[in-house]
Amino acid sequence: MPMPSLFVGRTGVQTHARGLQVIADNVTNVNTVGFKSSRPEFIDILPTGFIGEQFGRGVTIGEVRILHTQGTLEFTGVDTDMAIDGEGFFIVKDIPRFGVYYTRNGQFEVDRNGYLVNRLVDGREGLRVQGWQVVIEQDTGEIRHAGPLGDIQIPFVDSPPKATTKANFGINLDSRIGVIPSPPFPAFDPDDPSTYQYNTSITVFDSLGTPRTINLFFRKIQEADPNDPASRNIWEVLATVEGGTINFPPPDPFGNPLIGTLEFTTNGELSAEKVLGNLERSLRLEVTWQNGQSTSPQTIELNFGTSIDEVNFGLTVPKPGVKVGLDGTTQFASPFSTNFVSQDGKTVGSLLKFTVEEDGTIIGFYSNGVSRPIAQLAIAKFPDKDGLLRVGRTLFAETPRSGAPAIDKATVGGRGKVIAKSLEQSNVDLANEFINMIVFQRAFQASARTIAVSDAMLVELAGLVRG
Repeated sequence: MPMPSLFVGRTGVQTHARGLQVIADNVTNVNTVGFKSSRPEFIDILPTGFIGEQFGRGVTIGEVRILHTQGTLEFTGVDTDMAIDGEGFFIVKDIPRFGVYYTRNGQFEVDRNGYLVNRLVDGREGLRVQGWQVVIEQDTGEIRHAGPLGDIQIPFVDSPPKATTKANFGINLDSRIGVIPSPPFPAFDPDDPSTYQYNTSITVFDSLGTPRTINLFFRKIQEADPNDPASRNIWEVLATVEGGTINFPPPDPFGNPLIGTLEFTTNGELSAEKVLGNLERSLRLEVTWQNGQSTSPQTIELNFGTSIDEVNFGLTVPKPGVKVGLDGTTQFASPFSTNFVSQDGKTVGSLLKFTVEEDGTIIGFYSNGVSRPIAQLAIAKFPDKDGLLRVGRTLFAETPRSGAPAIDKATVGGRGKVIAKSLEQSNVDLANEFINMIVFQRAFQASARTIAVSDAMLVELAGLVRG
């Protein structure tokens, strides 16, 4: 009859061999991005016999536990590499099989259809990373999900153009220049510098993103009386547009393309902007473009600064820190200069690159200078992440033990933050694995020795029977 110790020794050999298999798997995956090491947890097999005479039946592995400790985050510089510093998981979807998996491996790339996918070998297409397409609320500037959870797609389409609606100017008009000869003022001719005293230009964009040029000309028509504090220096502003016709304001009685006047105090401050003699917050143009199919007419505000009168008469509430009358166009005793011009239009732009914010928002940068959010990563968190099922390729699947995932953006609910251009390395501790390898090896040898000794005892017993 075989000795029970033979079977007990066998369980030790089998169990520690399996333990060595777990260690071998850990060691071989020491360089696998996002890999989580495992630990065999041993339990004794239920003893048998009467109370007080219980004999154990050996050992087995109760569970191979996955250790979800944080791995080291390593900067790679690759735009599509991402890591999570926290408890969350990226969500990826196997489109052909409709499977949803979870991973800490952020080695992503953009496939030929523009989808953000993880990297798979053996010629298989990557699993699509899950998240939300987003838009920006115009009133608050907040990012809002534009639809349900789905595949993140990085659009290859260009950033749409934006027609110019407002242009800002910071100009100094030389106060030392006298009034242009009058009366009557000479007929304006853009090719004759004697009919104006300074000119500048700005490029704006129509609704199709076509660049258009507006030329502005300035001439002084009134000199302020230094003895009269209410007296103003007045400059006419005239304009021409290339490839278009100005519908408003209409030409002055002499046929000059007058769009308004700028008035300055004797201190050189902008005191008023007037259109057709009426106080306005800014001058403006209404233009019909003569070529192309852009939306016409197009109205463009030309803001030369915050004037004193528009504040005094309640047309504008100045922003904190604004120096009224001095934040745009001035009239000082210094040479003519255009200090700054800006406008809010954009031509069409193509995607140059993208980056990822800590909350998982993917920001695209376009050739027209526009940067805007494209999508936001979805991050999952589980009630019991130890209950996740390891399915290979650093992927995990939901189980009844793990519970259903709570899905939201990063940085909320303990999910952690997304670190761009970085990857989470394997959390395998080689020193600890080598120590465990020695321990398991010795335990395997001891269990094998138990079998050998039991066998020797059986041989001895057989010899006694033959004797």
